[in-house]
Order: sequence, then C-alpha cells, then structure tokens
Amino acid sequence: MPDIQLNAANLKEHLRKYFVIYAVVIALCALLTNLLWLTTRPRVPSDKAVLFYLADSALDVTPLNELAPDVLSQLQAEGRDVRDVSFEGLLFADPETDYTGSMLLMTRLATGEGDVFFAGQDAMDALLRAGALLPLDDIVAGGWLAEYGLEPCYAETTDEETGETTSFLAGLRLDPMDRLIELNAFQNRGAYLALPYPGENLEDTLRATEIVFEKLTEAPHAGTDGAE
Repeated sequence: MPDIQLNAANLKEHLRKYFVIYAVVIALCALLTNLLWLTTRPRVPSDKAVLFYLADSALDVTPLNELAPDVLSQLQAEGRDVRDVSFEGLLFADPETDYTGSMLLMTRLATGEGDVFFAGQDAMDALLRAGALLPLDDIVAGGWLAEYGLEPCYAETTDEETGETTSFLAGLRLDPMDRLIELNAFQNRGAYLALPYPGENLEDTLRATEIVFEKLTEAPHAGTDGAE
C-alpha cells in the first residue's frame, strides 16, 4: 500500500516528480493574467504615449516614474501630442530558468507594448533572438544622445531569401549612466538602451528619451540622499 502520509519526505518526493508541471501551470497562469490585464485596462492610445520598460533581474521603476510627469510636461510644452509617459518593470533573468520572464517579454512584444527598453544582458539577448529591435544606425548618426558617450552595440541579421548577413546598430550601452543605479532603479553597468519595433511614435519616443537622460544627469532628484 502506498505511503500517503503528509510528511516532509513525501512532500519532497512529490515536488521532485511534479515540479516541472507546477512551474508550467504557474507560468501559464501568469501569462493569461498578463494578457487579460493588457486587453482590459484603460489605456492611452499607443501613438500618444511613451512607455519605457526596465528589463532585468532586479529593478525599481518608482524613482523613474517620479521623473515621468516632468518629462511629459516638457514634451507637451514643445507642442507634442503625448498624453502619458511611464516606466514599467519586467523582471527577467536567465531564460533557461526563468520561463515566466521570457513569456511576459514575448507577450509584450507581440502586443506592441513598450517604446524603449533599458535591458540587462539576458533581456537584450532575448530581444535580439526575437528580431525585435529597431536598427539605430541612422538615428545615432544624426547625433541622438551623442553627448552621453554611450558605446554602440552591434548585432547581425540574415536575410531569409538571400542568406546575406548584415550588421546593424542594435542598442547603446548604458554603462556611463550611473545615475540609474544611484537611484536604485536599474543596474546600468552591462545593460543596454534599445528600441523595439514597430516604433509608431518614434519621434516622440526619441525626444522623450533625450529628456529622460537630461533629467538623470541633472542635480540629485528629490528623495535621494547624499551629494554627487
């Protein structure tokens, strides 16, 4: 007769046998909840909003969302029809162990969520594998964010019809932007700035990013301690 007593040994054995099933069920529940939230929440039209995603294993969007109203006000003062600027977090670690983060990232991309990514290495690799990033060659060549000394990150893409491989500017390294970690918002060292497709409000997105960088390099934001 099988041992059905509830004890530590039986519980450990049960989890060993069924861990993968539990993990898949939890990931699917998170994905379905996320889809429901995305399709039912009140929202500003995507071409009237600029949404920044922080994607890494540790982050806090609160300090950056404190900057968002000032960024929005400046955009509107410049005559741009932008109604919302916000920062959202997407916890993302090694996709081989963090199935939920990978699913959520793919869901965001599939629904066109997000105009700018501050991406840790794992998230950047996932964005590149998905072929989701807008080439920045012409944008950066025009002087975008040139004053911050952000090193370029190049990647390769292969044409499915011709098999020809070309290089493109996929992102900018955020290493110089130490203000992000000083605010306890995001680990900038080893992270990247990238723009996903489709970029339907690209001009407003580029300008909003410039203003965010300006705010980050100004005097310490209210609520932080210590001097620069």
